[in-house]
Amino acid sequence: MTDKNRTLQALKVVNEFMVDMNSWEVEFFNVRKVNLAEGRDDPAIKTRFGDKLEKVLQKFALKDKSNYGRLIDLGCTNPPTYDPQSDVIEVVSVSDDEVIYQIQQTVGVEVTSRIFVVFKAGEWKIKKKESLGYDDKWKRSPL
Repeated sequence: MTDKNRTLQALKVVNEFMVDMNSWEVEFFNVRKVNLAEGRDDPAIKTRFGDKLEKVLQKFALKDKSNYGRLIDLGCTNPPTYDPQSDVIEVVSVSDDEVIYQIQQTVGVEVTSRIFVVFKAGEWKIKKKESLGYDDKWKRSPL
């Protein structure tokens, strides 16, 4: 497989992940906002969206504590963390079984992050995400 094919296959996974996460976060944010505006905090909503998030993570990411960390508090923001329409994605490096992408948010907090995608058991999966801190150091962060 050529570097170009690796890059394109891994990028497809990252793009699909971002689309699914964006959809999840936008929907969850809107439902939570309405629910809280009505003075309620319905635990069933958190359960339903926790299950949805877990399915997205299972589809795209290797399971580990950091990748699945968002399930602990079900964080969502507006604007969403992932926006495939406006985020800028660049290839950082390519090897036989790993592609690293840098993602620059252009809306909201404008976080710079790296997503490591590995080829394992015949498919590309997200291995980890790191975000660039204010101290210019990369730190592991939940998906």
